[in-house]
Amino acid sequence: MNNNTVVTACNQAYAWGVWLLVVSMRQHGMDEPVLVGTYDWSKEWLEDIERLPGVSTAALSTEDKRNLNCSKPVIMMKAESEVITWVDCDGIFSGNCSDKIFAENNQIYIRSRGPTEMQGLYHLKRSPNDPPDTILPKILEVWQRDVGERKEPLRLRSCSTCLISVQSSQLGFIERWHQQMLKVLPDDLLDVVNKDSVAYLQTDESVLNSLLCFAEDAPLVTENYRADRLEEGCFMHFTYGPKPWQMWNPYAIRFYDDTLDAVEFGIKSGWLPRAKLPYTLKRRNKLICQLLAPLARNVVRFKK
Repeated sequence: MNNNTVVTACNQAYAWGVWLLVVSMRQHGMDEPVLVGTYDWSKEWLEDIERLPGVSTAALSTEDKRNLNCSKPVIMMKAESEVITWVDCDGIFSGNCSDKIFAENNQIYIRSRGPTEMQGLYHLKRSPNDPPDTILPKILEVWQRDVGERKEPLRLRSCSTCLISVQSSQLGFIERWHQQMLKVLPDDLLDVVNKDSVAYLQTDESVLNSLLCFAEDAPLVTENYRADRLEEGCFMHFTYGPKPWQMWNPYAIRFYDDTLDAVEFGIKSGWLPRAKLPYTLKRRNKLICQLLAPLARNVVRFKK
């Protein structure tokens, strides 16, 4: 799958996440080149990440002050391959998923949210007349106005942007995604969530979905997304905070053994960074990590 470049981007706070992601790929025989967009990384961390097989880095511009989630299309457009796949750097692969992260047939390979997920998405109140498993009409109204092309939406369910694969022929659409974010998101948006906007609460994700719904050149969304099937080997996404290199939370702790398998593979391969290995990534601390996990939400609230 060397004709597919995996890309990701982050500041140094997520450097351990990048390391875990790449090591898990190599552990399971995934040989895709990896391009990491970096923002404010130390020389030491850059050197250690670039020691991993097939990894290169590209410094991101400091001019755009928006949250780094908004840089997804920027780093995707820097890749030079037939297929480009964005993967969030707060997750690992539990098996060889090369054939599950590969866009084909001019479709965008991305996960559609299921009905249950749609009902609770954004924690917004629905009126009795709102369909329970689709994007809210008041959101669609804003998206249609801002995109200004199709009158009726191509789709009524949103997609998650933790993993996105496109063919190089679709990079024009990826550039549109970037330009639309510059158009509708505030210049000083530092958070992943835009609490001042119902339509763009999920920032980069909301903007991409607006285009998938109303842009004339929107690609079709694949119907056969398989990268989330645990029984087959999948992309395990460390949703919510804190992240495992900081503290395990109740959702992510179920991936503890897979994560520690990746850590130990990386150590055995001689790829351990010079930074001190967090206590949360040492297997002997599993019990304490399990006991502390229920407190994770309180820790996040305290930090905020």
